[in-house]
Amino acid sequence: MYLEENEILDEIEGDRPGSTVVIQTEDEISAIGMMIGSSLTGTRSSTSTSGPGFSLMAEAIGWAGINEVPIVITLYQRSGPSTGLPTRHGQDDLLFAIHAGHGEFPKVVYASGDIEESFYDTALCFNYADVFQVPVIHMMDKFLSSSVLTCRRFDPNKVTIDRGKLLEKIEGDDYKRFALTDDGISPRSRIGLENGIFWNTGDESDEYGHISEDPVGRVKMMDKRMSRLDLIIKKIPKEEQIVSFGVHDFTIVSWGSTKGPIIDALEMLKEEGKDVGFIQFKLLHPFPTEYAKSLLQGAKTIIDIESNYTGQLGQIFKQNLGRDVDHFILKYTGRGMTCTEIYDSLKKIIENKANKREVLTHGA
Repeated sequence: MYLEENEILDEIEGDRPGSTVVIQTEDEISAIGMMIGSSLTGTRSSTSTSGPGFSLMAEAIGWAGINEVPIVITLYQRSGPSTGLPTRHGQDDLLFAIHAGHGEFPKVVYASGDIEESFYDTALCFNYADVFQVPVIHMMDKFLSSSVLTCRRFDPNKVTIDRGKLLEKIEGDDYKRFALTDDGISPRSRIGLENGIFWNTGDESDEYGHISEDPVGRVKMMDKRMSRLDLIIKKIPKEEQIVSFGVHDFTIVSWGSTKGPIIDALEMLKEEGKDVGFIQFKLLHPFPTEYAKSLLQGAKTIIDIESNYTGQLGQIFKQNLGRDVDHFILKYTGRGMTCTEIYDSLKKIIENKANKREVLTHGA
């Protein structure tokens, strides 16, 4: 549905709980503000945007971070900077998404590799937001959003809903929205819930939400929020963090929509008796360092494939694993990668004829 003005949609089919409202706001700042307000009522809320719109949302992402508001932003990347190539593809915004918002607060950055994945991953992203009470940035790109293909029928039975510590009832009159808990996650009230009054500002606060600059309280609140980064790694199943398509002497690390052409290229090489591994990173922040290390123990040559100039995953990889990427296969023409050009570059790497940095230009 596409709504030009306020409208209430209360039609519910069958026994499905709740309803869905889609609202066209006047700009990206309004979109994220409305989404945060909606989430504070206990409603699952999301918005979508691309690079310049995401830039406008950065301040409000920080507000959601300090107030522990669960939101989901789908970031359809295109080539920048600025307007850049507005109708073309890119994976330029990974580092921006990880560091979006000033100050330090936990968030999840999660990437889907194809259209089928993106359906089920959207449900996962909502669960991550609710369970960990953090902003979640779901990374997509123009290659996926502009693709038309036949998928297997989506199975709703594979989708689970976990609202985390969202409260339905509160006893007593001493509710603390930001209570210090053992796991770092506070029971969450919603606007209008009896006995569940809470305060939100953009300032640091005490457990009730009242503004406070007490240094001891500040340390406790920062430790509480940031502890969720470790909790996220611990609680998200490993198969949702990284997908392994096998590890060999030559192994690819990549993320997002490069998945399809990479798999096709590996099949082409396999027909020639050449085995190349592939590790698809889905959870990009917090980074699953230890799991990645365990998977890549047997890999002698690491090859980073992505659609940006600087090899942004490669930078995160080195920062967290302390290991250099041996080769980069990069494309930043605004066109999607093809299996043919990936195949050609991988073959050169295997034959020791490649540069450290291979730049692809098919379709230019």
